[in-house]
Amino acid sequence: MGCTMSRCNRCSVDIFDNSHVCPLCNGVLDKATTTDYHSKSNMYPDVMPKIRKLKLFIKIFVFVSIVVEGVLILVNSLMDNQIKWSLICGVVLAYACFTVIFTFQRDRGHRTKLFMQAVAAMLLVYLIDIVIGYNGWSLDYAIPCIIMSMDGIIIILMLANIRHWQNYLLLQIMMLFVSIIFVVLAACNLIKHPVLTIIAAGVSGISLLGSFIFGDNKAIGELTRRFRM
Repeated sequence: MGCTMSRCNRCSVDIFDNSHVCPLCNGVLDKATTTDYHSKSNMYPDVMPKIRKLKLFIKIFVFVSIVVEGVLILVNSLMDNQIKWSLICGVVLAYACFTVIFTFQRDRGHRTKLFMQAVAAMLLVYLIDIVIGYNGWSLDYAIPCIIMSMDGIIIILMLANIRHWQNYLLLQIMMLFVSIIFVVLAACNLIKHPVLTIIAAGVSGISLLGSFIFGDNKAIGELTRRFRM
């Protein structure tokens, strides 16, 4: 026997038994069909097909990237060029694969994704610098610009989500920590032109200081919650 569902239009309630009158108003119930019942029980969309399509897209993207890089390495070796441009393409394709895989992970928050993308971008420019002979431009100019760009993006996100701006405080701290690492490298003479590195650290420090000064109790409360101080 199929499952039946009755509905009281007066009270706007659904009753899933064999009652003929509404228990609230004692009015006559309108009988619904089994199809109506299933349409009610399946009102949430099935996301599994979309997830399977997304996983298939990621696999295809990674597979195509590997094949393309293999072809580029072969072409580069046959041309016998001094510059291994195929390695540069490989680094870029690896970054693209990382971006696609990491971006579509459902268990990662957008702040974590943003930070990891910044770190991956720093690694990308550093590897490209190494491939083309390492002139130091990645540490001198590119990475400090990435850090300052991230600081600017964080401030924009704070202003866009002003009610919960403190959620980006930890991201500011992490960027300051990264900038301090490069200041230490500059102090060890591993960075030839440290001006932008020092400026980037200053920008990170000033933006974090501003969050504490203007955020007051919210900033302290966020740190207490994060680190359970």
